[in-house]
Amino acid sequence: SSDLLMKKSGKPVSETEKPEQFCTFAVQKTDMRIPDTSLKILLLLTVSLLAVACTRTADDFEVWGLDVSRHQKDVDWEKVLQHEQPHFVFIKATEGTLIVDPTYAKHRAELESAGVLWGAYHFFGHRTPGKEQARNFIKTARLKRGNILPVLDIEWHRFMKDPKRSAREAKNFCREIKHYYGVNPIIYCSTNFYEKYLADTFPEDEYVLWIADYRECPTLRWQLWQHTDSHRIPGIPGKVDRNVFSGSAEGFKKLIL
Repeated sequence: SSDLLMKKSGKPVSETEKPEQFCTFAVQKTDMRIPDTSLKILLLLTVSLLAVACTRTADDFEVWGLDVSRHQKDVDWEKVLQHEQPHFVFIKATEGTLIVDPTYAKHRAELESAGVLWGAYHFFGHRTPGKEQARNFIKTARLKRGNILPVLDIEWHRFMKDPKRSAREAKNFCREIKHYYGVNPIIYCSTNFYEKYLADTFPEDEYVLWIADYRECPTLRWQLWQHTDSHRIPGIPGKVDRNVFSGSAEGFKKLIL
């Protein structure tokens, strides 16, 4: 698995950080008298519609991609593309203010050579200034027109002592990214982390959300959904994260610099 949704200890995020999502509905009482049969039909239709909305799977979305890091260091991209055709790939570029993923340059060069649409992500460090982290990312990622928007991957970590400070520094990261690229970065996190720590600072209508939920389709207004960290594909030893896009291939163009 990549560093996405992984703690520094190497352990996966706990179940409390990825709660099950659920749907509810209510029928409001009014003075209108609805025949019992009609009411039953109405309730059945409502339940059926909600069931459809709540049971969408990754297979319902045609545009999909992968994300890789040092955990997938021996990727044979030519073999990958012979078996499957991911629409996009995200590569880990940096972490904190100093760390550079040792496989970033290799993945980047090979994906460019293969003609695969790619982007880069930064793993947020909770102990260092967001602005300096953004500068590390900008210097390393070297994104250009035609690449996917930059990504900020922010997760719970044992160094996250002050959630409000972390959110503030993450915002500073985003300001620096927007100053340089002219766009806000995509925000990657779990549903629970977003709702608990980021919702007030990173409104859904201002940021593209890339949500990790390995149980079911997220209820947030997401555009990217990481639905598993256990995808297997020839050319990549072991498991790899798989993601889907909420729209069409044409719509994905909005996520390109």
